[in-house]
Amino acid sequence: MPVSRRFILPLCGVLAFALVAGDAPKPAGPASKATSKVKAAKALPLAAPIKVTAVEGITEYRLANGLRVLLYPDASKPTITTNITYLVGSRHEHYGETGMAHLLEHMLFKGTKDRPDTWKILNELGGDANGTTNFDRTNYYVSFPASEENLRKALGLEADRMQNCTFTAETLWGKDGKSGEMTVVRNEFESGENSPFRTAIFRLMSAAFDWHNYGKPVIGARSDIEHVNVDHLRAFYRTYYQPDNAVLMVAGKFDEPKTLAYINDTFGRLPKPARTLEPTYTLEPTQDGERLVTIRRVGGTPLLIAGYHVAPSAQADRSATDLAASILTDAPSGRLYKALVETKLAAQVFPLSFTTYEPGLQMFGVVLAKDGDLEKAKEVLLREVETLKDKPLTQAELDRAKAQTQKGIDQALSDTKNMAISLSEAMAAGDWREWFLDRDRTLAASLEQVQQAAVAYFKPSNRTLAQYIPTEKPDRTEVPGVPDVAADVKAYVGKQVIAQGEAFDASPANVDQRTVRFTAPNGLKGALLSRKTKGSMASIQLNLRFGQEASLRDKQAAPELTGAMLMRGTLKHSRQELVDAFDKLKAEVMVTGGATSAQARLTVPRENLAATLKLVAEVLREPAFPASELETLVKQQTTGIESQRQEPQAKAMEFLGQTFDAYPAGHPSAYRPLETRIQDLKTAKVEDLKAFHTAFYGADHATFAASGDFDAKELQGLVTELFGSWKSASAYERIPARLKEAPGQSKVLETPDKQMAIFVAMERWAMKDTDPGYPAFLMANQILGGGALKNRIADRLRQKEGFSYGAGSNFSSSSQDPVASWQAYAIYAPQNATKLEAAFQEELQKALKDGFTQEELEFARKTWLQGEEAQRQEDRQIAGWLGSSLYLGRSVLFEAELEAKVRALKLDDVNAALRKHLDPAKLVIVKAGDFAKVEKK
Repeated sequence: MPVSRRFILPLCGVLAFALVAGDAPKPAGPASKATSKVKAAKALPLAAPIKVTAVEGITEYRLANGLRVLLYPDASKPTITTNITYLVGSRHEHYGETGMAHLLEHMLFKGTKDRPDTWKILNELGGDANGTTNFDRTNYYVSFPASEENLRKALGLEADRMQNCTFTAETLWGKDGKSGEMTVVRNEFESGENSPFRTAIFRLMSAAFDWHNYGKPVIGARSDIEHVNVDHLRAFYRTYYQPDNAVLMVAGKFDEPKTLAYINDTFGRLPKPARTLEPTYTLEPTQDGERLVTIRRVGGTPLLIAGYHVAPSAQADRSATDLAASILTDAPSGRLYKALVETKLAAQVFPLSFTTYEPGLQMFGVVLAKDGDLEKAKEVLLREVETLKDKPLTQAELDRAKAQTQKGIDQALSDTKNMAISLSEAMAAGDWREWFLDRDRTLAASLEQVQQAAVAYFKPSNRTLAQYIPTEKPDRTEVPGVPDVAADVKAYVGKQVIAQGEAFDASPANVDQRTVRFTAPNGLKGALLSRKTKGSMASIQLNLRFGQEASLRDKQAAPELTGAMLMRGTLKHSRQELVDAFDKLKAEVMVTGGATSAQARLTVPRENLAATLKLVAEVLREPAFPASELETLVKQQTTGIESQRQEPQAKAMEFLGQTFDAYPAGHPSAYRPLETRIQDLKTAKVEDLKAFHTAFYGADHATFAASGDFDAKELQGLVTELFGSWKSASAYERIPARLKEAPGQSKVLETPDKQMAIFVAMERWAMKDTDPGYPAFLMANQILGGGALKNRIADRLRQKEGFSYGAGSNFSSSSQDPVASWQAYAIYAPQNATKLEAAFQEELQKALKDGFTQEELEFARKTWLQGEEAQRQEDRQIAGWLGSSLYLGRSVLFEAELEAKVRALKLDDVNAALRKHLDPAKLVIVKAGDFAKVEKK
């Protein structure tokens, strides 16, 4: 649940490299037996859906075949999100079949007889789509621009692949037995092997659980992935992917009666299975002593994680332990933060737990500097967590944790899309209404309840990190079993539904017409779009721009540290007081800064907008730069850099950064290598930060953009009052971007002991986004490597060859200076390096020689346009769009003009743009991985 601090690590979420997202694949084989059953059933009369309950705007219905349907209308969002959750995850897997739930998730993107290309359908819908797998559930969501046609297409896809997915042994292993989807999943497994953090979590959980499947990673064992039995996989699919084991949610702007009728007509015709689902019955025995896991690997920084068995997510005790974990780890008030970070023993502390249907774990993590004292940090960690009986929690600490929880609740309830997706976790805990019950239990928890739960669970004999020590009288913790969730939620009605927003057309023409623009006395430019939003929320972006090339030279780490220190205390408020104030205002605030600019982004309820903006003004104008906070920040940033230095991605991107660097050393835009950044951090002083802020910060060249629920006239007056007379002490002149066209080359970088390798190819040339050829190359990239895994590069490297979990390309072009960049990328196992590069070059040469097809252009054009429409629906996006338009001095109608140019493109234009700008001989290619180990083998 998003309100508590449960940390979810689903498989196939967003991949943190070069804009690659999520999971899924494509093709298909013969139709399954369920197809004929569905068609035959269409002649049967359908019973009407039965209304089960309604809670805070969400209504549940149940179809005759057992499918649970949740409808969550929100007319203020011109988008729809469908999310179907199957109550099956890695907990339901058998011996030798670990990873089967996740592998099956991949199979649902391989197509059906009637819909053989799932990714094509998802791209046509625009927006975003993904599937994720966890311990107790698997979910598939699609979010797209609202229309009856799109909704029917999305629901039709989900109904079809619930029972009719076609996959064979060839789908898994390919025609040659080693290039199918199994190799893609294996590469996903390999990508996780690079992460010390993820590996430490997996090892800890395997040691903490003797018998339960929660002790096994959701991704599964490598051997099980490589030897999966396709017949067993089909049986798993037929058993769990059935209407009576699924919950379908539709959220956003739709006609509720019409949608329910269509769901019944589509899903309701699926037959209810005759089989009975057996419950999992493995119970974890009570832990009888401390346990210790040690991992030794190349790279990274020291890391400690202590795990304690806790109650299931639906138990009241779990809400209490979540609050205790927040109290212990919060920054900067948390006890672990004060004992470890403020004393410089550690760089960071964090809580970690997973939503689980059965008893799970609460974990506490500590990240140390490269030279940190592991034993001393371990001693302090265990002392602070396990001695709460002698040092009880306080009411002030609990109130602070509840304020943070309340802020999270308000933010969650105002975001219909993410709420629809995140309810999958509550479903995994036993029922979607458990989200609201957990919220109520958390906010109502007394200090005595939280204290008792923390003492009961956070004790040495219940800990895994730890060493085994014979104990004459072991002190064991009996964890309660799964509660009767049905009884808990039966009479639950929830609280009042939050305020609803207006139905809003986010087209460029309407945004332009609705926007109020102004200029403050000092030159600050503003753009305000006032509209009613769900939860009465408003999003704001303030950008300060300052300095000149000469005056900003040789500033080293001072500009970045100045921006990072702004939220760590002002002349009137300490860091903790700022955190508490923003929490009470229910404001989500982020303030950052660099060499030439500083930014403030906030999302806040209308009634708290003025107070929040005044506090943000204080943060920007009156920072205190406490020396102790700077010392902590420097240690954190140094540790973060050190932890990445041996990673393939970091090494590859550093090589490219230096290769394409067009600036001399000391220039504010020059690339700074990791080692240089570390050395600059070591010499940073408070006086440098204060001097930089005094010399450069001001709002005379700022842009202020807002979208959401507010009074435009009042907000304009407030902005003028707070920032309208604030001027920088230094003159301002924009620093133009420079182009460096590096000669073509290929570089191999060794990263020992890393199971995943990185491939990146890059080329740059002169182009702006106003140039005539820009729209054509935009579409060329969309066909070649853009889109959501439906492009030539992904089709070849992932779908056909199975080399890569994530592959594609991206293209960027400056709006002000003629600098454009194209980058292709792929992750893969080091032993596939030669084959992967050969396949990439072959696809590139084929595109250049033969060109693209009209069908490819139409598909790319449609998916790009729908994606653009989907991106500008959120107030955060609208505020950013308005702010960028102010800075560039262009109308928001530029977006409409660009879309019109894309619509008018001819195939010859796109092929000509590709051949003009992309030259394989000019590509700078870098490969980073443990290739030496492959050569030895």
